[in-house]
Amino acid sequence: MRMDEWRDGWDRAGNATKSLQEAFQDAGATEVQANRLRPLVSGRGTPWVDVGMIPASLAEKLAEVIRAETAATVSAKEHVS
Repeated sequence: MRMDEWRDGWDRAGNATKSLQEAFQDAGATEVQANRLRPLVSGRGTPWVDVGMIPASLAEKLAEVIRAETAATVSAKEHVS
C-alpha cells in the first residue's frame, strides 16, 4: 500500500471518529466515553473506528437513534414510491 493510500484511510477514519464522537455526545455520552473512540487503518488500508467498550445505557440510546433514523428513511422511501 502506498503512503498516500494509507493517509487517505487515516483521514477517513479520523473524520468518521470525530463524527461518531459528536453523535455519542448528542446521545448523552460523557466526553471521556466519546474520547475512547479511536481511528484505525488496517494493513490493507481499510479505515476503521474502534469503539471499544461503551456502557449499556449508551448502547441502548444509540440503538434507539439508529432505529428511529432507519424508520424515518423507510417511511420516506415508502412515500416516494
